[in-house]
Amino acid sequence: MESAYGLATRELARIREENRAEQTRRMEEVRSKNPDYTRIERALAQQGTALVRRVLAGKAEISDIEDAVRKLQKERAELLKREGFPKDYLEDIYACAHCRDTGFLEDGSRCSCLKHLAVSFAGANANLTEYMKEQTFDRADFSLFAKQPAENGREPLTYIKRAFERALKFAETFDTTHANLLLMGNAGTGKTFLSSCIANYALKRQKTVYYQSAFSLFDMLEKLKFGRLNDEEQEKAESISRYLYEVDLLIIDDLGTEFVSAYSTAALFDLINSRQIQHKSTILSTNLNHQGLEQIYSRRLLSRMVGDFEVLTLIGQDLRMQQKLKQK
Repeated sequence: MESAYGLATRELARIREENRAEQTRRMEEVRSKNPDYTRIERALAQQGTALVRRVLAGKAEISDIEDAVRKLQKERAELLKREGFPKDYLEDIYACAHCRDTGFLEDGSRCSCLKHLAVSFAGANANLTEYMKEQTFDRADFSLFAKQPAENGREPLTYIKRAFERALKFAETFDTTHANLLLMGNAGTGKTFLSSCIANYALKRQKTVYYQSAFSLFDMLEKLKFGRLNDEEQEKAESISRYLYEVDLLIIDDLGTEFVSAYSTAALFDLINSRQIQHKSTILSTNLNHQGLEQIYSRRLLSRMVGDFEVLTLIGQDLRMQQKLKQK
C-alpha cells in the first residue's frame, strides 16, 4: 500500500506517458497527411546538431543557423495551417503548465497539482466505508444525547461534547504531538462515529489513515503469520501489515472483539510500541472498561494503553437503537 503522495506521483507518471503517446500520435497524423513535414523535422534536427558543433568549437557566429531555424519553423507553421491543424498542435502536451507534470516546481517545492492529486488519493488506502466517509465533525448531531438520562450524576451530552472537542484538537495536531487516543464506552455511544470524524479530518489534512476492526485485523495477521492465505490474499496482507507501521494514523475499532491469543496480544503490543517509537499516532476503541481489558490482555499491554493513550470515555444509551426506534 502506498502513501497518498506515492499514488499521486504514479498518477502524474501515467499522465506524462499518456501525453507523450498523444503527441506521438499527432506527429504521425501530420506526417501521414503531408510527408513534407518529415523533411522539415529532419532539417530542424540537422540545424540543431550544427549549432551544438559550432558552440563546442568555440565559434560565436550562429546567425545563419538561427535564420535557417526561423525559416523552417515558419514553413512548419504554414504547413500545419494549410492542412487544418492548430498552430500549437505539435507542441509538448502538459496537464499542468507550472511543473510540466513532474509534480515539482523549479525551486524543488511541490506543485499544487501534486498536492491536489494527493488529497484525492489520501482516502484510497484508508479502508473507510462509504457511510464512514460521510461522518464528519460538522455533521455531528447531539440532539440524541440531549434527552438521555444521567448516569451516576454524569450527563451524556456533556461527555460527548467534551469528547468531540478533544477529538477535533487531536485531529488537528496528532502529527506534531504524536498523541494517541483510547475511546471507551458501551456499544452505540459514538466511538466509531468519532473515529470516522477524526479520520476524515486527517485525510483532508493530507495525512494517511488506515481503519480496521480488531477482529478483521488480527484475524488477517494471524492467518498471514501461520500461512493460511492463498497467494493473492498473502500479497495483500503483507502489504497491509507493512502499512500498519507506516501510516500516519492507525485506527483499530472494537478492541476486545477479536479472538484473543498469545499471538494477537503480542502483535498488538508490538504494533503499539513500534508506532510510538516512530512517533506515529494510534486510536483504539473498545466497549470494555478497564477491568474488562485487564481480564483479556496482559497487564503490560494494559499499562501501555492506559499510560500512553489519552482516554476519552463516552456514556449514554445505544444511539443506533434510538435511531431505529425513531424511524418506526
